[in-house]
Amino acid sequence: MAAATGGRLVGPDVELVGASFDSRTLVAGQLFVPLVAERDGHEFIPGALERGAPAYLTQQPPIGGTAVEVSDTAAALMDLAGWARTLLDVPTVGITGSVGKTSTKDLTAAALGAARRVTASERSYNNEQGLPVTLLNAADDTEVLVLEMGMRGFGHIARLCEVGRPSVAIVTAVGHSHTELVGGIEGVAVAKREIVEALPADGVAVLNGDDHRVRAMASAAPGRVVTYGQGTGLDVVVDELVLDELARPSFVARTPWGSVPVRLAVSGGHMALNAAGAIAVAGVLGIEPEVAAAGLADAAVSAMRMEVKRTPTGALVL
Repeated sequence: MAAATGGRLVGPDVELVGASFDSRTLVAGQLFVPLVAERDGHEFIPGALERGAPAYLTQQPPIGGTAVEVSDTAAALMDLAGWARTLLDVPTVGITGSVGKTSTKDLTAAALGAARRVTASERSYNNEQGLPVTLLNAADDTEVLVLEMGMRGFGHIARLCEVGRPSVAIVTAVGHSHTELVGGIEGVAVAKREIVEALPADGVAVLNGDDHRVRAMASAAPGRVVTYGQGTGLDVVVDELVLDELARPSFVARTPWGSVPVRLAVSGGHMALNAAGAIAVAGVLGIEPEVAAAGLADAAVSAMRMEVKRTPTGALVL
């Protein structure tokens, strides 16, 4: 670890299983990474050690135990993740978009998980802290990585791609989010396109063909492009879309690998589009549409996204 970060080892060698930047949820065996933000994470090193962290990164003088002293803990975390990625020679799916990233990530993990052992980003862990922790916590028997990638300006997704090295990329949408950082919606498109540009020559860009700014990213793809959506002339098409009384979608996915009926357990017509992206990735990775659809049937998405609950009085709350 010291070699991977260019840091200085202080204390005895120890074995680590994963990493965490939150001392409250740290699991015994994980490296603790104190980040400096609104609070200085170095304050929580003693608590992390009490919870069973065998070692910690630090940009301050070590306080005992085993530490790796570095100049910047956040940069060291990314360096560590880049090293960890070299140990995982598996297909990696990167997902970005102004909306739909997390739900599409969840549905993609479910579709692929029906046939492969998948490690995916938790919740919306999609930045320079969340993505490296996902990589460092990936199980040794992982067969596919699914990494969500967020954007707060130019170069952010490119940097995440340097570490995550996606072989398949999904772009869900280009919308009016973070426009103040990139000069407007066309700047958002440029920033999101970085994930497509980062693909290797044998990589595959999976693009929402219903969004003209996303569809235009096909020109930046070094390799194959697969489109999805409800429009005509796309590779994976959502057809015969019907919503039940809780707005849960049923549809037919028409794909290059065959057509398959799909029923989702999550609410919202837009979830059908997210599921189509997941089915497209499954097809690219050699998973049959029927298998992917079975994985999607009971799939849940992260909290606070189209959750439907019934109160004791019978009212529905979305």
